Amino acid sequence: MAKVALVKGDDRKANIRRALELIADDITPHGRRAVIKVNFVSAYKPLSATHPDAVRAVVEFFQDRGEKSIAVAEGATLGTTARGFKEYGYYALAEEYGLELIDLNDPPSWKVVYVIHPDMKPHPVKLAQTMVDPNHYIISLTRMKSHLQVGVTLTAKNVIMGSIMIMDKNRLHPTEAGTQVLDYNLFTVMQHLHIDLGILDGFEGMEGNGPIAGEPVDHRVAIAGTDYLAVDRVGTEVMGADFDNIRYLNFLWDGGCGEGDLGKIQVMGETIEGCQKPYRMAPRFLRVRRQEKKSPYQY
Repeated sequence: MAKVALVKGDDRKANIRRALELIADDITPHGRRAVIKVNFVSAYKPLSATHPDAVRAVVEFFQDRGEKSIAVAEGATLGTTARGFKEYGYYALAEEYGLELIDLNDPPSWKVVYVIHPDMKPHPVKLAQTMVDPNHYIISLTRMKSHLQVGVTLTAKNVIMGSIMIMDKNRLHPTEAGTQVLDYNLFTVMQHLHIDLGILDGFEGMEGNGPIAGEPVDHRVAIAGTDYLAVDRVGTEVMGADFDNIRYLNFLWDGGCGEGDLGKIQVMGETIEGCQKPYRMAPRFLRVRRQEKKSPYQY
């Protein structure tokens, strides 16, 4: 069974540390470099960003286990990554812990993969080599947030979108063709990436018009596991979202990318029921899903 730690408490950093300790035996970099993929889709909205105390918890856990070379990576969408690092205190964090900061929008090399665009032809997008390198132990660390188009954005989407060159990100969001194309493109790109450890910081989540313009949710939970899809499955549950409506996660489950069956996930620490707090989904997402269910032409 996939193991997922679920912790609740009044200290963000302590919650994440406790969650990691619950699954410590499963966290095995085996000499690979730890790369923490944080999330700040906007360099101007603190609620959209991974909090530096969440990063501190992860860095200290790995350094206490003898890991000496740790990087923090992100590729911002709104504003530059450098501005995000500055605004959210990451330069000070890097100096404090001896971390390397990596801008995924400006890497030394790329891997080209293909997605579907509104013209229904394959279009190339570039993935930062940092995120596809098998010698990197990829850690997805992000807030729990609602999403205008796909419902929720958790550990998988954090890595997928952040790995793509900034000018190519829109190619995954072909709204003219409907959200089904976006869901499928997320699934397609994830085949070229890997997540070795997924961590959700739900101390303060985001609901409504996420992933940027939503409102805060005082939730005070943390979730972690080495099966990122199982982590996102549990995250969806504690957000009170309908997993059947989160298509890209179901595509990943159907594709054998992780465990999406709650009956096959061992939740350690707290119970899902004891940590559930319904998040308001984005009105746009709910409206589109309702329209799709009414249409006889969905396939």
